[in-house]
Amino acid sequence: MNLNIRNYARIAKAAVTRDVPVYAHFGITHRCDLTCKMCGIWRYGNKKEELSLDEIRQVAERMKRLGVVQVSIGGGEPFSYENLEEAAKHFVDVGLNVRVLTNGVNVPRERFEKILSYGVKNFSISLDSLYPARFDYICEVDGSWDSAVRNMTFLAERLQGSGGLLVMNTVVSNLNLEECPDIVRFAKEIGFAVSFLPIELLADPKAGVRNWEARFIRHRPEMGMSEGPQGDVGERVDRVYDTLIRMKKEGWPILNSTPYLDSSRVYLKTGRFPADGCDAGALYFSVSPNGQFTICHRTNHDYKHFLDPDFETFFHSEEYEHKRKLEAGACEGCMRACWIDTSSMFRTVQGFFETAKLNLVPRRGTPVRYEEALTWARYDNAPVAPQPA
Repeated sequence: MNLNIRNYARIAKAAVTRDVPVYAHFGITHRCDLTCKMCGIWRYGNKKEELSLDEIRQVAERMKRLGVVQVSIGGGEPFSYENLEEAAKHFVDVGLNVRVLTNGVNVPRERFEKILSYGVKNFSISLDSLYPARFDYICEVDGSWDSAVRNMTFLAERLQGSGGLLVMNTVVSNLNLEECPDIVRFAKEIGFAVSFLPIELLADPKAGVRNWEARFIRHRPEMGMSEGPQGDVGERVDRVYDTLIRMKKEGWPILNSTPYLDSSRVYLKTGRFPADGCDAGALYFSVSPNGQFTICHRTNHDYKHFLDPDFETFFHSEEYEHKRKLEAGACEGCMRACWIDTSSMFRTVQGFFETAKLNLVPRRGTPVRYEEALTWARYDNAPVAPQPA
């Protein structure tokens, strides 16, 4: 999560009590212009189910009253919501720290200019490879790499010295594992930090008919970890994550905490989620496009609607806390960075100070322009998608 000094009183309280929802994810839409291979949320986009601007204003006001410090507006692709800029302004106007999670592929420059003018200066943009052909394969849209990098360099130039945080979200899979250290170097060149998310996949291609999680992840064997020319799975993962953790210590702009990187290493090698549990519904929660509240993306939608007149009373009730603990305790776990890494930040001293340092220490250097960024693109004969194990 992105922090600033004026919010540290609430952050400090959350660190002690872990009962203040400092972070919220608002999926403003499930519509998306890409059909990424590991994601299925785009199949559920429905404009008719989305909140109006006035309802979104009420969401922003309620989040502020609940103690939220940062809200991430995602999707789907948030720019698919035609009035995203005005929606984001509602959150800025009540004093929340706003981050927009976008693929950045088909976003016109004018829309970025407009949302910047409303005070949004934190963005996360997805980029999973330095091979344009590989990234386009993942996104299933030609030209995705070029368009994303073009907008990333534009934002870095526009926001230089503003105190904003630009993050490159990279899903770590069998396709790009060995690229990860160079992705960090590329991110620094263009003025971004990197957040690595180990890929989660369905083991059963038919799981989608009975598994709520299948709305978000898919069965893609070619993206699951397998033995390769560089060694078996354990050797490959250890080599890369040893490098990433060393780079983190050296000051490279890796947003993930070291505890989260360690957990990611274990998950990619064994499939085991972190055993420490999470703080879903306490430190963070999620609101879907239609305003439904959930403690996280995995849980059932049988809580009160976020705009229900009695929601705030319910949220602070013993009934809610009992239900939240039961659901969080029964969950098999996940590796979502916005959930697990936020918990790492509050559960470990190391995670807290690493995150604070990355957010509060100004970035030095001038980000390279688009033409220079293009020199990082790779066009050798590496396979776009290795054969599945």
